[in-house]
This record gives sequence, structure tokens and C-alpha cells, in this order.
Amino acid sequence: MHPSGTPSLALRIECDGKILAYTGDTEWVDALLAVGRNADLLIAEAYCFERKVRFHLDYATLHEKLPMIGAKRVVLTHMSPDMLGKVSELQACEAAYDGLEVEIV
Repeated sequence: MHPSGTPSLALRIECDGKILAYTGDTEWVDALLAVGRNADLLIAEAYCFERKVRFHLDYATLHEKLPMIGAKRVVLTHMSPDMLGKVSELQACEAAYDGLEVEIV
């Protein structure tokens, strides 16, 4: 993590009135609020369902923060076997899979 508290991997792209946000390989930091704010698509890591793992974001923390982020669609990536086993429990998010194509509308 950068000394400023910014996540090691976070990106926000605004183009043609659409916003794509991405974050991965970082624990929750409040800078993610600005990265994902009102994004048309937020692609985020959900390494574990609830368990905290250093340098990784868990689904429970992300899910708790989603109302503050306000992203229209959330796709989860970088999931451990723990998380993959609980994909059926996702709320307000969807799991990425090999070959997934996403259109930002």
C-alpha cells in the first residue's frame, strides 16, 4: 500500500459518460469509496467470504460498504475456494467466471 493509504491496485476510468472501477489485491481502505463511487461497473476482489486476509478484500466488508459506494453493477474476481463455495449467497454482486463478457450500458 502506498503511504498515502491508497490501495495498491485501484483504477477508475471515466469515458463517454460511463465509469469503470477496478480494485484488487488490497484490504479495505476508504480510498475505495472514491474509486468506485457511482461506477457503472465495479470489478472488485472478494478473496474470502468473511475471513480477513492481509492485502485482500473480503466479500462481507465489501458488501457492507456497497451502499456508500453506489456502484450500479459489481462483479467479483480473485475468489479463493472459500469464496467460490459461497457464490450462491451473493447479494448485490455477481461472480466473474472464465469467458465472462461484460457490457457497460
